[in-house]
Amino acid sequence: MKIISLNVRGLGGTLKRRYINNLVSKEQTDMVCLQEAKCIEFSREKVCLFWGSNEVDWVVNKANNSVGGVLTIWNNKLFQMSNYVNGRNFSIIEGSWKVGNGVLVTIVNVYCSSSLRERKEVWEEINGYRLNQLSKAWCVVGDFNSIRRQKERKSMISETDYSREIKGFNEFIEKSKLVDIPLVGRKFTWYKPNGMVKRRIDRVLVSKEWLNAWPRCQQFVLNRSISDHCAVVLKEMSVDWGLRPFRCLDVWQKDNRFKDFVRRKWVSYEVQGRGIYIFKEKLKKLKVDLKVWNKEDFGDVNLASEELLKRINVLDAQDDVRGLVESEREEKNFVS
Repeated sequence: MKIISLNVRGLGGTLKRRYINNLVSKEQTDMVCLQEAKCIEFSREKVCLFWGSNEVDWVVNKANNSVGGVLTIWNNKLFQMSNYVNGRNFSIIEGSWKVGNGVLVTIVNVYCSSSLRERKEVWEEINGYRLNQLSKAWCVVGDFNSIRRQKERKSMISETDYSREIKGFNEFIEKSKLVDIPLVGRKFTWYKPNGMVKRRIDRVLVSKEWLNAWPRCQQFVLNRSISDHCAVVLKEMSVDWGLRPFRCLDVWQKDNRFKDFVRRKWVSYEVQGRGIYIFKEKLKKLKVDLKVWNKEDFGDVNLASEELLKRINVLDAQDDVRGLVESEREEKNFVS
């Protein structure tokens, strides 16, 4: 079981589609919950591009005048939906997770606005559904736009009292009989572009029935990339997905020389043994040659952007612990 939640800040453009596609592939994700998708309609073709295969189903709660909107996508070989309800910027999806004899679950993908009054209305509506399903495994993920305690917010400008927000959010969690499971990785999930404010407003909440099915699940905060929010991953630590044995970049497929290069290299390898051994050894050799070919013909096209992201995340981590000096803050604003 693995679920990814991310406030994507709009799904326009190829960059975000590729990021989500790579995230699904890298994390071997079963379900992706996107908030602030700002989407009106989604075709099957478009969803398959996000997911990377056609073994997919989804529920979309449309944006209102390109504001808000949530999109939930999952592997239909692993999760079977039986019913769904769209509320005010949230989707409640009921179904069966196909592990063992199947676990009946309810997944809630939620995006809360900046208005505390509207947030409380959303929490009350979700809580109404929850109280009718106390025996079912529940998982509520998304951007709650709220913190649970003062230390989940850090500001270089002022220290605002968030006691009303904190009280309301904690009351929702308590009434819904949900658990805020352990967090691994970063302390914060949202960063203001200038780095002056950071908050933990994205999280995963589960019920005790969920923990009975997946007792070792934890939530992990990934590095920032395409949004000012970090992706949060819920996964069962006892599952070892292993390493992917081979990778093929999309840019290779678009190059007319790629197929000829692979064909020429493949027939040039001399390997003796049984069929599966020959195939495995040729893949290993081809992998080495493709790395050389990629560097010589394409160069490290992603190196600069990757280095910038690494530096931003290093500065974020330093800021979380000790704060940044003026020169580091200027550097962060520049590379961001």
